[in-house]
Amino acid sequence: MIYIVEIPHQKRPHAWFAFSREDFVLKVRATHGSKVDQAGSANEFDACVAALAHDLKDYRVHLSDELAIGALQSDPLYDKYDGFYAHMALREQLVAMDTLEDDL
Repeated sequence: MIYIVEIPHQKRPHAWFAFSREDFVLKVRATHGSKVDQAGSANEFDACVAALAHDLKDYRVHLSDELAIGALQSDPLYDKYDGFYAHMALREQLVAMDTLEDDL
């Protein structure tokens, strides 16, 4: 599972998932269309990450359940005070996917 956290400039962060790299590419191509440019990227996945990041303030792409849980606990982006909304967006996505227990 791949977990993506998008942090827009004006709105609250939100998280979503993809089942695989191929699923990620399909989802990003469906939403970002012509913004996906492979010219400067090593592969289609990297091109889609670049297209996704283009209009965001910040973002994270976690390539596994374990990496997402680890980031939730250690990445400053998810600080429980400064990064509260990003923390909750990723946490809620992990709970929804039964990767993390809902202990609130």
